[in-house]
Amino acid sequence: MSWPNQSQLAAYYGDPRGMDGEPSARWEAENLVRISTPWRLVTAWDGQRVSSIRVHRLVAPSLERVFADIWEAAGKRQGVIDVWGMNLFAGAYQFRPTRGAASLSTHAYGAAVDFDSERNGLGNSAPNFANIPQVLRAFEREGWVWGGRWRRPDGMHWQAATV
Repeated sequence: MSWPNQSQLAAYYGDPRGMDGEPSARWEAENLVRISTPWRLVTAWDGQRVSSIRVHRLVAPSLERVFADIWEAAGKRQGVIDVWGMNLFAGAYQFRPTRGAASLSTHAYGAAVDFDSERNGLGNSAPNFANIPQVLRAFEREGWVWGGRWRRPDGMHWQAATV
């Protein structure tokens, strides 16, 4: 899969900004869909059950394949998913700027997901996911970019956009 460069997000995914610079309800209705994981998913911050996540319709089929690959690699066992931290949802669509920048985050386009923020936090030079090649390979097969390899690592983050 070939995803756009971050500089081309609006051209590829559409511009999520409304006339006032706030999120566009029309863009959200036309572009965001809900998908589920084949495993039990909870929020990373308080353990509340998550039934689905909102992502852009163009990334949904790819992300569903990623999740299916991870589930297979885990032997379809929730316990393995829990050990890996893929049960700890930390974010998907959220209209916001990139941390420390004026441009919109890939999350604002519904083209990014975060998992297990505690063990894979922004700036952590040794994110836990680096030790779980099954998860990394599943995302890489679909062309998703992992933030754990960035100069300022963001190990919880995968995006359907190149840098």
